[in-house]
Amino acid sequence: MRVARLYAVRNAPERPRVADPERRRLIADYLAGGTTIGRGHGPSVLHTDGLWLWPERFVADILDDGLAPEPDLLVRMHAYAYRPGRPEAGERLNDEAMRSWRAGPPGEPRLLVTYFVRVSAETTPQRPLSLLRRTVTPDGGVTEEAVWRDLAWHPTNAFVSQRIDDELREVPPEHAAAVLDRWCAAWHREALSRRART
Repeated sequence: MRVARLYAVRNAPERPRVADPERRRLIADYLAGGTTIGRGHGPSVLHTDGLWLWPERFVADILDDGLAPEPDLLVRMHAYAYRPGRPEAGERLNDEAMRSWRAGPPGEPRLLVTYFVRVSAETTPQRPLSLLRRTVTPDGGVTEEAVWRDLAWHPTNAFVSQRIDDELREVPPEHAAAVLDRWCAAWHREALSRRART
């Protein structure tokens, strides 16, 4: 079983966010489903779909703050129409899950990630026009991305082509996370408001 990544910082900027209320509910339902490893509810309870293993607290993370699990698990959820597998509960499944849990998630590649905000005369670093990141791999590969309205990172050319009055400023990861959290909360409220009007 593959253990879902447990982010060292709960709202790390690399952790996916989801503002859409309907998608949050689909993800939460998947995370609450599958087969339960452990008894009751709480921090010691795990869930599995037979391939992935994750802690129950992920349900509250997505519902309360839009903090989603890692992208590979989100891809699996989407591929299975947000319906988790339900492997048969029992001692064999529990043993496999606990072995996997103790081993932890796969190691993360060592990347150098630098975050930037794009600001103009009318914006501030706390409320920027856009949020960008540059990722450098150990072999020297460089990826430049920007966050779009879907709160996902997408390739960008904003580092080389920007409006003349705009400025790129480097920011620490905590600042990038705060911008993402602010956008996620605001866009979630907007989506709820739109739904209430329809």
